[in-house]
Amino acid sequence: MLPSVQDLGKMRKNLGISQKEIAKVVGVSQSYIARMEKGDINPTYENVKKIYSYLYSYSKKADNMDLKASDIMARKVITILPTDSIMKALDLMKDMGISQMPVSSMDGRVIGTVSESDLNEMLIRGVTPDSMKRMTVSRIMSAPLPQLPMDTPISAIYPMLRFSNAVLVMDLLDLKGIITKADILRAVENHAEHGL
Repeated sequence: MLPSVQDLGKMRKNLGISQKEIAKVVGVSQSYIARMEKGDINPTYENVKKIYSYLYSYSKKADNMDLKASDIMARKVITILPTDSIMKALDLMKDMGISQMPVSSMDGRVIGTVSESDLNEMLIRGVTPDSMKRMTVSRIMSAPLPQLPMDTPISAIYPMLRFSNAVLVMDLLDLKGIITKADILRAVENHAEHGL
């Protein structure tokens, strides 16, 4: 017996899978999945079966994965100092193709995060690009990204990424890597392709 539509919605959220991804698998629009989960429409038995099969196989892959944070993290972490200019942070993010980066003190401790959303927020509040040139990162940085040890299993990392754009991988106080949702998805795809 297949689970209810509400249970499928909960299962999807718990696995951190987007409605868009499910829609692609089933061959419907993302709004169809959203309306289905809200109870506005009744999906066909065939669509419920496709969704359940995908979620079930995804959860089995996640359960069987013994990958750790150290296996999937990006080892090159771009950091910035709180005394650096906001424009330097913006240029670094643009050049490196990243949307956030840790702010570290002179001794290498992670003390905050600067992100595109922090910069956009300043512009929305009416701060001009000219005045931003004279501001330092310490003025806009937010709390540090979540931090976890290098041996953290992948199954514990994905739920954290539902509330944060990235997590930092630490060896005690030393920053060793960073993991984003894209890193997790790549790891899952590689795992599935190689039948690990």
